[in-house]
Amino acid sequence: MKVVELMNRNVATCHPDEKLSVIVNKFELFNIAGMPVVEKGKLVGIICQSDILKGLKNSTMQDLTVKDVMVTNVVFVSPTESVVTVARIMVEKHINRIPIVENDTVVGIVTRGDIIKAVAECG
Repeated sequence: MKVVELMNRNVATCHPDEKLSVIVNKFELFNIAGMPVVEKGKLVGIICQSDILKGLKNSTMQDLTVKDVMVTNVVFVSPTESVVTVARIMVEKHINRIPIVENDTVVGIVTRGDIIKAVAECG
């Protein structure tokens, strides 16, 4: 199975200059725990709840923006990558979500939950 078959195509993204308070609201609004960071249409990072918590150790949320806490060394794959490979990457790198990128544009995202659901449905 290819990752394109189970990826979420409606990807909530954010900009590096957004305030963390806005991101926390987006997480709640979209019922997500992380999202790709996009600038001028290109993937430049990823941010999740744990990144925000780490950033809050030394600052207040009103002082911080996405670029202050985002991960810039983003692991991403193409839509044609196999789900097994994506699952292996998640386990090896201890990550919960992987953006799907095609022609330098984020076209989807896959989470551990998406893979578990696909496995459960396949039986």
